[in-house]
Amino acid sequence: MNNVNLFQANKYPLTNGMRLIEASAGTGKTFSLSHLFLRLLTEKEYSINEILVVSFTEATASEIKAKIIERLILALKIIESKYTNVKQYKVDKVLNEWVELNITSKDRALHFASLLLEALERIDNADITTIHGFCSKTLRREAIENGNNVNPTIEKDSNSLINEIVEEYWKKEILEIDISELKGIFKTNFNRKNLIQVLNALDNDVNNIFKHTFNELKIDESLSNQLNNYIQSLWIDFRTIWKEKGKELENSFIDIAKNLKSQGIADTKPYSSKPRKNRHELLSNWIEEYKEKKRPSYEDIQKQDLINKYFHPKNLYQLDAKYKIDLCSKDIKPILDIIGDLYDSPGEFVWEHALLWTKRELKERKSKKGMINYSDLLKSLDPKNLNSNKIKNEDNSNDVYKNLKLRYKVALIDEFQDTDQVQLRLLNEAFGNRSTHLLLMIGDPKQAIYSFRGGSLNTYMKARETCDRIDLMNANYRSTKSLILILNKLFLDGLIRSNLSTQELNPCSQEDLLKLKGIKEPFKIINLIDNNQKDKKQSVKLESKSKIENKIPKILGSYLLELLSNNSKDINPSDICILVNRHDQAKNIHTYLSKINIPSQLSSNENIFTREGAQILQIFINCIVSPYNQQKLSLLACSELMQWKKEKLSESKTNGDFDSLSSKFNELAKLFPKVGLLGCLSNFLEGKSIADLSNRGTLLGDLYQSSQLVDEQIHRQKFSAMRASQWLSSQRFQTTEPIPEEYQPNSAISNSAVNIITIHKSKGLQFKIVICPYLWQKPPDKKSHLWKHNQNLFISKKYKWHKKYNSYQDLIKKESLNEAERLAYVALTRAKKQLIILWAKAAGQEGNPLSGFLFGSKSINLNIEDCTKEMMEHSFKERELKVDIQDIKLIEANRTWTQPKNEVKLSLGASPKHQFENSWGRYSFSRWITQQNNESIVKNFSDELNEDLAFKDQIEFLSSKKIDQILIGKDQSFDTLEDHTWSKESPIGDFPRGPIAGTCLHKILERVDFNDIENQLKISSIIKEELNIVNINNSFIEPINILLKRIANIPLGGPLGKFKMKNLNPKSSIKELKFDIPICHKTNPIHTLDLLSIFKEDAQKKYGSDYINKLMNLNIYSNGFLTGSIDQVFADNPNHEIAKWWVLDWKSNWIGSPLTKEGDLSCGPINYSISRMDEEMYHHHYPLQAHIYLLALHRFLNWRLPNYSPQKHLGGYIYVFLRGIPDNRDLEKMNYPQRTPGLIIEPAPLKRIKKLDLLIKKQNK
Repeated sequence: MNNVNLFQANKYPLTNGMRLIEASAGTGKTFSLSHLFLRLLTEKEYSINEILVVSFTEATASEIKAKIIERLILALKIIESKYTNVKQYKVDKVLNEWVELNITSKDRALHFASLLLEALERIDNADITTIHGFCSKTLRREAIENGNNVNPTIEKDSNSLINEIVEEYWKKEILEIDISELKGIFKTNFNRKNLIQVLNALDNDVNNIFKHTFNELKIDESLSNQLNNYIQSLWIDFRTIWKEKGKELENSFIDIAKNLKSQGIADTKPYSSKPRKNRHELLSNWIEEYKEKKRPSYEDIQKQDLINKYFHPKNLYQLDAKYKIDLCSKDIKPILDIIGDLYDSPGEFVWEHALLWTKRELKERKSKKGMINYSDLLKSLDPKNLNSNKIKNEDNSNDVYKNLKLRYKVALIDEFQDTDQVQLRLLNEAFGNRSTHLLLMIGDPKQAIYSFRGGSLNTYMKARETCDRIDLMNANYRSTKSLILILNKLFLDGLIRSNLSTQELNPCSQEDLLKLKGIKEPFKIINLIDNNQKDKKQSVKLESKSKIENKIPKILGSYLLELLSNNSKDINPSDICILVNRHDQAKNIHTYLSKINIPSQLSSNENIFTREGAQILQIFINCIVSPYNQQKLSLLACSELMQWKKEKLSESKTNGDFDSLSSKFNELAKLFPKVGLLGCLSNFLEGKSIADLSNRGTLLGDLYQSSQLVDEQIHRQKFSAMRASQWLSSQRFQTTEPIPEEYQPNSAISNSAVNIITIHKSKGLQFKIVICPYLWQKPPDKKSHLWKHNQNLFISKKYKWHKKYNSYQDLIKKESLNEAERLAYVALTRAKKQLIILWAKAAGQEGNPLSGFLFGSKSINLNIEDCTKEMMEHSFKERELKVDIQDIKLIEANRTWTQPKNEVKLSLGASPKHQFENSWGRYSFSRWITQQNNESIVKNFSDELNEDLAFKDQIEFLSSKKIDQILIGKDQSFDTLEDHTWSKESPIGDFPRGPIAGTCLHKILERVDFNDIENQLKISSIIKEELNIVNINNSFIEPINILLKRIANIPLGGPLGKFKMKNLNPKSSIKELKFDIPICHKTNPIHTLDLLSIFKEDAQKKYGSDYINKLMNLNIYSNGFLTGSIDQVFADNPNHEIAKWWVLDWKSNWIGSPLTKEGDLSCGPINYSISRMDEEMYHHHYPLQAHIYLLALHRFLNWRLPNYSPQKHLGGYIYVFLRGIPDNRDLEKMNYPQRTPGLIIEPAPLKRIKKLDLLIKKQNK
């Protein structure tokens, strides 16, 4: 390092080299970086593709990109205004200075403008990304040359794969171990959860190198056999050395106790100078029990207290550590090591086998799947790995870094304090050549708080030492002048534990001073005192950390009530942020604030998939998978999403609401592949539902967030609804540690709510008022199954009794205290106007990060009892710090907060005087016929869905009982077929009625191939599958089989003569033909009168003038599209040049009749006479449907059939009433009459179709 300077945005050198800018909190780091980017593009004339910008998170990278775009546009505008008549823009001083220095002529202005325009055009392709995004892009670019996967799947973690591998390993190896050995193994903290946790740690940390310590361990051989042999060898070694030196060890322990006693040390446990027991003899007797039989199991060894609590070396090492005396002589060390091995090593042996096997398997499976995580990305580009793996034949190797050096001229590294060793090696290798590249790093060591993600302050400090130049940013644009002056004095001694100095900041913020009732200074300390303390001098035993922590939510609640009530005009709840250490603290505060009606929003570390929203989403997607499953639909109906009561659910089964719900989900199932889960959810929720859900906590936000996460997987893995449901279920029931950031709930309950957030998540944010209620706590001890020595990771417990392990633990503890101090710095610098700290004295909290700031640098090692209020005041006086200190006791809030009334008077806006256009939309036959004035027909059915369901079956929402009553009350002399020879029963006469059952039949008919009708196994399988989807009894399989054979084998008659469906060529048939016919013209929509004129044509054709009176009841007024779906169209001849094409529609309408007045019913061919079917046709407007379908077929054939002629090729329409189809034998007896029960077959009324076609075309002219 050569020199340290104050950063100047326009004078900062852009020449090549390795440089560092240290930016304290609030000093405009992102602003400065975007300005440097502008200078590099213009002054150095680098292409935008030659500049790499790397930040720590995707959020910060996006923010930087937005700031750069904003900066470039602003520069372009100011350049434009300088030499034109365009109005001058107000810009910041830095940009004004840049213009004065660089825009010295019109030609230069035009040149710079062209450079900026070019950069803005290519900004979307600029490499402004995270380190992982940069690595990913680099690997893809070099994939072909290096033989890598061209498009690898990048996972942020490998949780699901790790769970799968551990499960497989558990079955393969662990469950094969003898139960008595396994119980002992489990006592060593080896279990499935811990194995997953450790494997995740190894997989996600690029610096982790796990050390193989058992040379005799073979990964590919059975663990059970190896473990048995290993314990046997340990037992033999132990028994042998015990016989030789056991007594000597016992005597040594007695001598150690005597030695300690002689030095005045009374506590020598577990050793005694005068033991009452002969422990050597007791342990020898235990060993002797196994002389004639098999060795003890590992469980027996673990249970042996003489080994664990007396002879185990840990007991001696604990005395060593306690009294700082080396008590272990060379004579007893060998036997202690063997005892330690016997007790600990089998567990370590299993741990090591498990980790080595699962690590290898994880690596292989990720390779096969083409899957890598963030750690793998860095490892793939780590120069250390590339150099060690480099192929000797240079001609065949592709130098990744050579291409990187050619591609980029500049690398700007944001948040450099969070960099780890591998990232630094990567950056140095690519851009570290000072003569050819500019490597500019921007960071703040005081904000290095992400060690759990691999960030290392030591890495930063080493890089700092190698920089050519260091510049400091000391202009603070965040906090008010008064608060900055206080913070300057508070941090006067720097960060003592971290050994980091702090420079004095220059306040540049335009923020006004915040004057609040009850607060005297911008820095306030709430000093928590015990309720039992009567005076200041009284000594009170300190309470535990947990007891005080439990008080904090109530203290904060009381204080916020007072603060908000006294300052309702000056602050809102959203101005306040409470910074916490842990997520459970945030949750406790959030819960208590809710009790006293103070709104708060919680940024939680809880897994979104464990919350109620994900559970409801699971029910929702299950209904999409099975739209006719009554149990699943009932669960959804009674859930928080719909909130049906028991009574409403019961009534829905008869009033049609339940069928309507089922139909809605059938529509969503069709939409799902196009719009995804979130689209389906938005489609399902109406405005009223959304408003209701938004008033119930975080439920609506959780639903949307969970849906977005599922949609990501649907897109990435091409999931169907079924697979998406299974994926969601697996996420809900498996624990994911650590919880990915995107899986953490993003709750936003209120626009005016107190923010509660962890300090880690607050980095980069700022708030008007910041409250820090937990900085009086020391950081918790870090626990891990792994520990590090010489950069290698070990699982072995036996080393825990060695000095090197203790040294490692001391280092970890020291680093934890240092980082806690930096966390406190981050927390205190989030405040813009007011900073409030809660100070409490709890037992054992020495090492807390506040002591050095509040009591002075010399107090960091003081006992917590000595940190008094008087000492604090004295420290502040010495530093001339003005601080408002308020003593406070725990007082339970006995009132709640009331939102201040808005004094602004609300009034109505201007009323529109023009008519609103309501004719435009997507219209189908079903929607048209619901637009009636006097008939009670179901509304709110979707267009396409109604075609398939309600209006193909039974449109009116009448229960079966009501229909039956109507039939009994009517004149029973129905017009049945003349000679009454037709059957009274259909195979499906008693098949359920309604849209769900009707759709089931439609689905079966859609899937069945009538050419293959004799393949009973296949046909029955299709029927069974569809019946099961809608929970209809399998007893209908055979009746439906009979029906299908009837349909296949009967001659259709009428214009089709002896044509049978089983003779239909599959290439001459289209099922479920969808259509969209444009009818949009804003000044001339189609209306009912237009349609009436159509049915006056072709008077000799059926359903003409006699249908007009019925049609007049409809209220049609439509622009947009006419849409629908035809069950089937087919050609009656394989030769399409001469064939006629027909529209076929399946109808499952029940039009049976009562057999007796008691209510027995029948439904069969006898009920489906021409007159009865005509009645159904008129009632449900099927003639209109038939004409729409024929128009769609006419247009389709005109588009697709060469030399199409309506007279030659347009056949007509067929309506098949399924319950009325007779047996072929009955038809044979009747000598195949011209008209068959259950069938309406009519030739196309060509004049009507042509006129309808012209009518719609006319609308579009």
